[in-house]
Amino acid sequence: MSIKRDSRGYMFSLDLLLALIPITIILGMVAGDIDNMMYQVQDTVFRGSMDRVAFDAMDTLLETSGEPTNWEETGNPSVAGLAIYDPSDGPLEGTIDTLKLPALTENDVQNLIGDDYGFFLNVTYLSNSKTVKSLGTYNASANDVVRVERVAIYSNLKIVSQAKDLIRYTGTPRVYSNPPDPFQTNKYYLQTYDYYVLLVNRGYSSVEVTINNERVFDPNDIRGEQDEYATLVKLIDPTALNNETEFMNNTVDVRGTSTPGSSLDVYIVQVVKGTPKEDVNLDNVVPQKVKCELYIWPR
Repeated sequence: MSIKRDSRGYMFSLDLLLALIPITIILGMVAGDIDNMMYQVQDTVFRGSMDRVAFDAMDTLLETSGEPTNWEETGNPSVAGLAIYDPSDGPLEGTIDTLKLPALTENDVQNLIGDDYGFFLNVTYLSNSKTVKSLGTYNASANDVVRVERVAIYSNLKIVSQAKDLIRYTGTPRVYSNPPDPFQTNKYYLQTYDYYVLLVNRGYSSVEVTINNERVFDPNDIRGEQDEYATLVKLIDPTALNNETEFMNNTVDVRGTSTPGSSLDVYIVQVVKGTPKEDVNLDNVVPQKVKCELYIWPR
């Protein structure tokens, strides 16, 4: 009887040992891979956090006008946002304000994403991929890069004063004021923007445009028939514009001579400094689609 009991005990121990072998192997495999599993979990959490930072930053740029909403006038936002601000409806999501984009700096974007990440922001025209604005430097050696892309509406050329369809029914000269209405500048604006006079001439033989009594166009700029039906553009000398800390009005006067039935459109155009003169045209007044790309990576 004792031998049988010993045999049963031996068999039970053997069965238990055999059962523990695969469990031990599994536990060993799990223990061996636990570091990799933890790394993958941490990487997923970190990646999700970086995704959230990138999306939140792009949402802030394109869905808000920033704080304060007129931060582009001072160049010192607490939060930068690019959306056009409508006093009645608030930020117009998916639009980019003509003045806010050129005023945006690397520090403004860095404040949105935090100091833990590097970034590259690139805004290009959707039609021809021409660069409108880029900030930061792309890091091609970064292992983890998050990219967010959005499409928005933007015009880099803004009309700040205009007078359309100035029609002469007699050949005598006439001075036009209000319209064109005065437009405002200050020291910061003159550091950031250039101003042009754009004439769409349909039959005027003589046009004189003065800003603050400083002549921009004189009668000799209309050189016969070749300019009587043409679009003419001239840069306003910055020294003719008000350059104080506070905004001040710049007055615009237009004096024209023409045959009866002729008409003239006069635009005062604000553009980012460095914009080529050939880009100052009516086509560029029309807002265009732009692609906004934001890349971020851990530092």
